[in-house]
Order: sequence, then structure tokens, then C-alpha cells
Amino acid sequence: MDRHIRNRTDEVTEQQIGILVFDRKAGYDSNEDNIVRSYARNLRRRIDDYYAKEGKDESLRLDIPRGGYVPYFTDRSLKEETQPQTLLSAADTDLPAAVPEAESLPQENPQVSHDPPDVANRPVKPGLLWVLGTAAALCLGLIVGLAIPRRRSLFPAKDSIATSSARAASSSFWRQVFPSNGETYVVPSDDGLVIMQRLTERPVPLASYINGDYRKPKQSSDNAADTELLKLGARRYTSVVDLDFVSHLSQLEEVNAARMVVRYARDLRMDDLRTGNAVLIGSIESNPWIQLFASQMNFRQVINTDPSKPSGLLNAHPQPGERELYGTPGKDHTYGLIAFVPNLNSTGHVLIVGGLNTAGTQAATTFLLTPALMASALAQARDANGHLHSFELLIEANSFAANASAPQLVAERIYKN
Repeated sequence: MDRHIRNRTDEVTEQQIGILVFDRKAGYDSNEDNIVRSYARNLRRRIDDYYAKEGKDESLRLDIPRGGYVPYFTDRSLKEETQPQTLLSAADTDLPAAVPEAESLPQENPQVSHDPPDVANRPVKPGLLWVLGTAAALCLGLIVGLAIPRRRSLFPAKDSIATSSARAASSSFWRQVFPSNGETYVVPSDDGLVIMQRLTERPVPLASYINGDYRKPKQSSDNAADTELLKLGARRYTSVVDLDFVSHLSQLEEVNAARMVVRYARDLRMDDLRTGNAVLIGSIESNPWIQLFASQMNFRQVINTDPSKPSGLLNAHPQPGERELYGTPGKDHTYGLIAFVPNLNSTGHVLIVGGLNTAGTQAATTFLLTPALMASALAQARDANGHLHSFELLIEANSFAANASAPQLVAERIYKN
């Protein structure tokens, strides 16, 4: 917004926003790293949603036309005979800018200008102030993330075992994870990070993950092979199991797609976990943000690069009949974990869903998405007002060729204090 007011709109570019706001290096490849376009796309949806509902009677409309990031204002009290030009471009398609576009829409509305019409004496509603504030933040870096479009539900048919009460409990749970008045960040695993750690035998603590030091070679190492391996940490790989789970989440009736923000783990920020809700998918090895919540949890993942030492889910306080460690998955079984804990400021919730391997994560997501399986835990965790206490569920499943089947509950913790 500042550049727009100062008539320096040529500086409001994808590259500049990526560099100044998202800490990308000068000259970074925006075709490979499309974070700015992803943020812009969701902002446009939010603006359209505002003017279709709360702001439908506003006389002044703000837009961020596709193909750029400069805000424009339109006086809606004037009769609109044509629609603004909305040429589809790389800014909204994730395609390289050099790719020619196949279609164009009607010509730009001549009433659209850089300067707002006479609005000095017009009252501005609080909702419009939000939109204007959001647009200002966009020019500095955009404040909303990618949302997966809602499609016709592909969720499996209702299990005959699941009762109406189980479905109601599940629905209430998802409404708390995805509240209508706030955004929920969904964060799939960073599998490039896992590959790098396995090959270099260098675990990555969260601090190193945040500042990017894990991608730098050790000063004492002059091995060119190590440098090449570290590049894997910069690759944007994730699991098909994670993506399948994200897809199912986007199709839940309780989820507002515009409020569901899919964020790559490397692009998440600490503040996102302070004030908002989040779904963290994977393990501490593939999603280091989970390390922030380990102290709150009874079941904690332990990973040892030394094969002689056990890895798995540590049971900090075993109860009768439970093991201290649910170890490295065998040929025919694996373990997953579901944890529902407060966010960093205890103003929202963080849902952690993962496993010792992809089959373990699949077991956890399958259990979580099946109302009949979740019914008992949700009933125990619910208070008199219908809100949920924190809980942890340890899941075991048979594993066949990295695919999980028949997930079942092994241990649980419900925290009612």
C-alpha cells in the first residue's frame, strides 16, 4: 500500500515481496517457489467473500487484480457497465510467467483507478477496515495462505458401526480444529528434510530448521558429496499419505476451505502457532515444529541415528500393561500418534498426526477420520460445555508394503485438568 500511495507500484513485484517479506534470496526462482502467488490467491478469495457477504453494501471496493499485487479501488455506487479485465496469469496459476495464456476476459472497467473516489466523508465499516488492512499487509508480504478448493466429498461411505452420536462428536471435534472465526494452518511433512537427515546422519533441531543453518556444510567438512546431500534439505518433497489426508480434510463439511491454509513446513512461522490453530502432519524428523509441543506430551518420538539404539514412541509415564517404548516398526506392524494440545499461547488448538513411518501416519489419519473409532476418546475428552480437553492416542496397525490396515487404539491419555 505504501508503494502504491507513493506512486512506486513498479516495486510491488513477486520477487520483491518474496525477498523483503518471506526472506527469499535475491534472484530466487519464483517458478519453483510460489509462496507469494499462493498467498495472493487466497487473499483475492477472501476479498471476494467479504464483498459477497459482510461488505455487500459497501460503496467502495478494493481489489488486487490478477497478474499483479497492486491494490485498486472501485466506486461501486457508479453503474458498472463492464467488468474489470482479469487476464489469467502466472500470478494465479503457478505456471512460469513465460507461458502464454489461452483466454482473456472482457476489457478493463474504465472506472477503476489508482486513486479512490471521494471517500473523505464516507463512513468506513469495521469489515472494510479489515480488508484495507489486509491489502496493506499484502504489499508488505500478504497475510493469508493457500486454501484447498472444496470438491464434492470423496469421503468413504458412512460405516454401519458409526452411530449418529459418534458422527456428531466427530463433527464437534472438527469444528474446534477448524473454527469459523479463524484460520487453521495445515502443515504436511518435509520429506526432503528426512532424506537429508538419513544420508548425512545429522539431526535437525527446530532452531536450525527455522534459520536454515541445516542446509550449510560443516566448516570442518570439505567433502563435496556432503554439500550435494544438503541440497536435499531445500527440496519441497512431501508424502502422498499426507496429501491424501489434506485432501480429506478439505472435503469435511465442517471445514471452510477459505479458512484452511496449507503451509509448507519450511514456510511456517512461530507466530502461526501462537495465535491460530494448526494441524501438524508427520514426525519430529519430518516436521520439526512438533518439537515445540513435545514437553506437553506423554508419547514422544525418539529417533537415534545409531541402529544399535532403539527408536520409536517413548511412553514417558507407562500405565499397567503398557510398554516404555513402542519401537521401530517391524515387517508387519507400525505405530501412529494423534495428539490434541493447546497452541503456544493456549488460545487455540494444535492437532498432531503422524507415525514412525508413512504407514504409521496412514494408520493415524485413518483412525482420526473414522467417527466410530474416535467416539470413545472424544466422549471422554469432552467437558460439560462440549469443549474438548487435550488428549493423546497411540495407534497400532498392520503394515503391508508401507500401507497400514486395521488401525486400533493401544494407549490413550485424556488431560482434564
